[in-house]
Amino acid sequence: MPFRRRDGRYYFEAVQIFDDLAKEHVAAYVALCPLCAAKFKEFVKRDEMHCHDLRDRIERGGELRFDIDLGEKTGSIRFVEKHLLDIQGLLAGEEEQVNSENTST
Repeated sequence: MPFRRRDGRYYFEAVQIFDDLAKEHVAAYVALCPLCAAKFKEFVKRDEMHCHDLRDRIERGGELRFDIDLGEKTGSIRFVEKHLLDIQGLLAGEEEQVNSENTST
């Protein structure tokens, strides 16, 4: 969990969930505690297979919580419904853009 700073506010790190997105959007970020942010960057973002798997599961939806492999442990990312819908829409828009570019060439 994030820790509280001296002013009482929680400290967390905003991590872009996928680095290959064409557009920057607030929905593309997740708020993680510092340790989880480091583990996510190391064990998910640096592993193409894990990134692809997570992206597929998010696109399919159905759940708000997604288990992820964080090396020695399994962690999870839990979305609120609006955030999940936003990121699914962002990913669908990217897919549509790729498909339209492929059909116009």
